[in-house]
Amino acid sequence: MLTLQSRQKGATLIELMIGVALMSILLYIAMPSFSLWMQNTQNRGAAESILDGLQLARSEAVRYNTSVRFSPTNATGLAAWTVGCVIVTAECPATIQSKTAAEGTVNARVGTDASVPPTPLTAGFYATALTAGAGLPNGVTFDGMGRVPTANIGADIARIDITNAVVAGARRYVITIGSGGIIRMCDPALALANNPQGCQ
Repeated sequence: MLTLQSRQKGATLIELMIGVALMSILLYIAMPSFSLWMQNTQNRGAAESILDGLQLARSEAVRYNTSVRFSPTNATGLAAWTVGCVIVTAECPATIQSKTAAEGTVNARVGTDASVPPTPLTAGFYATALTAGAGLPNGVTFDGMGRVPTANIGADIARIDITNAVVAGARRYVITIGSGGIIRMCDPALALANNPQGCQ
């Protein structure tokens, strides 16, 4: 009677070492791209947080039919903010919502400017990033119609840049607040003529 013996096959030590070496090389090649992706994600998260806070302030101003202010609260430029009523009442609190620096991304930084952009925009107007922490502390107030009051134009924030403290080449975002209360986020690396996400 014949019996068949099955031989078990496995990886040899040399094959395992070759596999580990190949994986190490692939990881080494991918690490810079992964690091840049992580920093881009942090910038995007911070930009969306600021955008959400601004839109909340505007909508609450219309809802309460009173002045509501959006204020970045971290002088070093971390994406922390608060939204609250300018005139505090029982219906309209001093703090409607806030976001602390601990809740945000650690490397994204905010810089602000109160200067009203020229009309039409000059070429390369958004080419240079605002410095992290520039123009802080400051904020922007929306009135009951969702606009920036005329008296505040040129004093309140008109532009917010989100940059990265670790990777200079990380994607930058610009948020603009028009006098009519229109809030827009754009990417200064893109041309508006070719992409609706571009700044100009």
